[in-house]
Amino acid sequence: MKSALVVISWWSNCLGLQCLHDLARRAKDRQIYVLQVGKSAAQKARFRRHLPAGVRELDYPAGRPAEHGKVVEAVVRQYLPAQAGLWFFDHDLFFREPLAPWLAALDRRFEASNCCLGHMATGNNLSITCPAFWFSPARLPVEAPGLAATPYEPMAASRRPDLHRFGADLRLPEKDTLVLAREFLAARGMSYQLPPESLPRHEHLGGLYLLAIESLPAALDDWVVACVTRFAAFYAACPPAWLEIEDPALLQRLAELRQVVAHEPA
Repeated sequence: MKSALVVISWWSNCLGLQCLHDLARRAKDRQIYVLQVGKSAAQKARFRRHLPAGVRELDYPAGRPAEHGKVVEAVVRQYLPAQAGLWFFDHDLFFREPLAPWLAALDRRFEASNCCLGHMATGNNLSITCPAFWFSPARLPVEAPGLAATPYEPMAASRRPDLHRFGADLRLPEKDTLVLAREFLAARGMSYQLPPESLPRHEHLGGLYLLAIESLPAALDDWVVACVTRFAAFYAACPPAWLEIEDPALLQRLAELRQVVAHEPA
């Protein structure tokens, strides 16, 4: 088994490019796939011009649902259903050491089992896809439930966050992406929980959706402030050629949030 790597590049060209170039450098022996969602056709075309050599794009039509679970389901059940193993990495996950030994060790473990889903231990975090998870499309039972969050609610802001925003009342679903499938697979001994510390050294920004929320709470908590600070530092260090192809709406909203955070009391 030699699991391929999948990145879903949502909205931000800069984040997706940083993630993909990082993976191409640290996992040179792996096929890497990318899907673009949450972008205009023009933004997608600009992104393609900067892809690392060897990365394959799976063309995801603009009219299809752009929620994370729906895109994952399309990869697993339509685009790459015969793959023995796939690693899905968040588009804002950047590794700080080579991945080859870690990937090879887990391939051996998964190949020797009947595992279909490998995910990080969640703790108090309800998401099991953050910041990475492993899936075997070839082992997925045909009767398995869907992979999207339930109840599923399509949102215009997922497809085009530059044109639409999430409501201020954005909240977690009853069961997040892959949770229903995890329950089904775990009951059959086909799910494996990885300790978070097993992931190679990395940085995970997290929270891009904040830039697409209609309005933030009047009093910002520490996580929001830290998130805005991380994104500001990331974009300050981006190559100029990448900044030129970033969505102007995204950069404008980040600038607005930086202004809000700057006026927050310490």
